[in-house]
Amino acid sequence: MGVKVREKPAGSGVWWLFIDHNGQRKAKKVGTDKKLALEAAKKIEAKLTLKEFSINEEKPVIPTYGDYAKLWLETQIKPFRKPTTYERYHGLHRDYILPRFGKTSIDEIKRKDVRGFLSDLLQTKLSHRSVEFIKDVFSGPFNLAIDEEVIPANPCTGVLKRLGVRSDRSGTADVYDREEVAVFLETAKHEEPAFYSLFLTLFRTGVRLGEALALTWKEIDWRGSFFMVKQSFRRGRIDTPKTGKTRRVDMTDQLRETLKAYRVTKQKESMAKGIPASDYVFSERTGQPISQNTLRHAFKRTSRKAGLREIRVHDSRHSYASILISEGTPIAYVKEQLGHASIQMTVDRYAHWIPSGNHMVNILDSQPSATYTQPLKIEKP
Repeated sequence: MGVKVREKPAGSGVWWLFIDHNGQRKAKKVGTDKKLALEAAKKIEAKLTLKEFSINEEKPVIPTYGDYAKLWLETQIKPFRKPTTYERYHGLHRDYILPRFGKTSIDEIKRKDVRGFLSDLLQTKLSHRSVEFIKDVFSGPFNLAIDEEVIPANPCTGVLKRLGVRSDRSGTADVYDREEVAVFLETAKHEEPAFYSLFLTLFRTGVRLGEALALTWKEIDWRGSFFMVKQSFRRGRIDTPKTGKTRRVDMTDQLRETLKAYRVTKQKESMAKGIPASDYVFSERTGQPISQNTLRHAFKRTSRKAGLREIRVHDSRHSYASILISEGTPIAYVKEQLGHASIQMTVDRYAHWIPSGNHMVNILDSQPSATYTQPLKIEKP
């Protein structure tokens, strides 16, 4: 008699409870977390001792949403995603989701509960995109519970759509046009000279901030006027780029010459201090990459001093792409420069910047004249 916890089949990672009580037996699949299975077994053992357990009447022990959130983060996210992604998902659960649903059995959370939760978030200062992202993270543990046949459907599916929130990832970025970029950079050159070269790199290449901060001198090809993006810096860590792939990014002539001069300045500073020059292009006095927060503050200061509206540092990337595309640069080239996984991603994001109008058809007039089958005029000899 009692409750036993077994892995079935052996080596599968799936745990079951086998209950033997008063000549009756019952098996119940718990899931892939042995700890949860052991805790469930203890609860049933306690009820057996108090004679409060009936195999025929007792409902199976269902883990809470918090249990599944922990399991999802540790088994589905942590081993396969970047540490920063895991930290972000964990933080969203801690700050928004678990306070409301952490102790609720995962099978008791209904669509109306999810709708109420997301509706409340939409009433805060969070953007629609942020609420959508929280919904996506909220949805993950439910999918895991579906795989383990604990619940039949994900209560998050389609809720935002029914609330009238449409996913729109295009055209939402606030960008600087060519003239505004020029004003920003000119202001930086005089007001924030320590960051001018970094700002120029962002606006002239469209690289992500973490990619720029992780750039090393050896990755720059001066003769070819390009550099290789091989890593990214975020939250004090060097990691792979967002897509996990290395890419080549072309430099403008102005950027190449600016970085050459910047390197000489950095080398002189190191020699004067008697310390080795840093391998990183944009480094602190310690030789480590500049922190993202330091750069963000400098970016905001420059915007204010320039008399421009404040945009995010990441919008320098969107400004770069929008300027290129509006000038007629092929989408395929912009896609490669930005490191997008697919050209569809680039089109979805920046299609509204593609030049349009009837003047585009005039390119046909520049082609050689067609051969006529009949002369326009026949002159007599």
